[in-house]
Amino acid sequence: MNRNRRVTRPPLPIAILLALLVGCATNPATGGRMLSLISERQEIEMGRAYAEQIAQTMARYDDPELQTYVEEIGLRLAAASERPSLPWSFVVLDDPVVNAFAVPGGFLYVTRGILTHFNSEAELAAVLGHEVGHVTARHSVEQLSRQQLLGGLLGIGSILSEDVRSVSGIGATAIGVFGLSHSRSDEHQADLLGIRYALRDGYDPREAIDVHTMLGRQTELRGGRGIPNWLATHPSSADRIDRIRAQVDTIPETTLASTRVLEAEYLAQIDGVVFGANPRDGFFQRALFLHPDLEFVLRMPEGWQTANQTQAVLAQSPEEDAIVQLTLAASDGHAAAAREFFGAEGIRGRGVDATTVNRLRATIGAFEAATESGAVSGVAAFLDHGGRTYRILGYTPTARFGSYEATFREAIASFDRLTDRAALAVQPLRIDVQAVDRATTLRQLVDRRGGPIGVDELAILNGIGADDRLERGTRIKWIVGELPPDGS
Repeated sequence: MNRNRRVTRPPLPIAILLALLVGCATNPATGGRMLSLISERQEIEMGRAYAEQIAQTMARYDDPELQTYVEEIGLRLAAASERPSLPWSFVVLDDPVVNAFAVPGGFLYVTRGILTHFNSEAELAAVLGHEVGHVTARHSVEQLSRQQLLGGLLGIGSILSEDVRSVSGIGATAIGVFGLSHSRSDEHQADLLGIRYALRDGYDPREAIDVHTMLGRQTELRGGRGIPNWLATHPSSADRIDRIRAQVDTIPETTLASTRVLEAEYLAQIDGVVFGANPRDGFFQRALFLHPDLEFVLRMPEGWQTANQTQAVLAQSPEEDAIVQLTLAASDGHAAAAREFFGAEGIRGRGVDATTVNRLRATIGAFEAATESGAVSGVAAFLDHGGRTYRILGYTPTARFGSYEATFREAIASFDRLTDRAALAVQPLRIDVQAVDRATTLRQLVDRRGGPIGVDELAILNGIGADDRLERGTRIKWIVGELPPDGS
């Protein structure tokens, strides 16, 4: 390096100052100043790219009427915002977790899991309005601009990194596609904007308090473990609820009196919605994975951590140094899929042979590949079943392959047609909106009827206490159906 070379660029503090001066903009929702190095056109392009990734990893919930219902409410709220001309999109995802999130440019998502926990249209409007607020206030744009200023991100190509695109990790969720969490200040601002938009569309903003109360009760029920995703990325607290209540208190009583809640209308929309994980999409009985719709069964290694994701079924060793992964292959037919995989750049195959697995045509071989983290080795199998080709990969660092090869091949050899009639007939739990036939409590109902979920969870689902008195004719959400056997 030439130590005498003249440095012509300004020192870093001046460069940052110049960027701040150039990138300082007016927040369209609040009128305040904000950092923005990303234009609205770029924001929309990023949102579309994120939306495409989400569509590839998360399925839409198959209920066109419910999709239209949520979309219409969302579009009205967006029209009442400061950025009505964005290409707004509202999608219900087929996911049991309690979650809602937005990506830049006006692409918003709610899960069927969070919809089952609302008890009025006004509660739904509060959450949709909150997410609209994140977009209108350009919270994500400001975060990305700060990262760009520090050299972390230079454009859409780097924002959509390979790590973000990957679906091979254990426990990945839709929110992983867009990993920026919001600050408490942003959350508070989105709360207030959500109240503004809900009120403009005639909804009772007090229902936002019930939403956060429900999320807090879920956290308490689980002892802080397995908290709802929406709560994990949107921190809730008594202080936050107090702030919402304080804002609501500034609204004249005459205005609040004319707002709507629409409990019965909302319950009618979610009547029959799938509750919890849908076993039709596959379920585990200990290490055994069964898929009723695709009619196959696969036994993962005993004692491994398992996950059933939208695009993959995964198992990870207790030492976290080996993975078995089942996916659909892109190519049609086991031979073509195997040629594509073993012929890929950086893959070295050996012992690749056509064979059969439980009378299913297959191609199986070992492989070695170089990755950024070092060499990995594994076994790859491609099997034809039901007009589809399945790919099973078992892989680990090359140094440990000898310890795991037999385990990988044993898992592959377990892939078979699902013929168990009970497993083939299993159905998901569903919401059943019904009127109680006499004065009672939820606890008394559960004691009398039983059911697939506990009384505390059922109480949270209905937004009431387990021992609250329910008058005759009161409509409640009940859960119908049976949980699939766990195999124990």
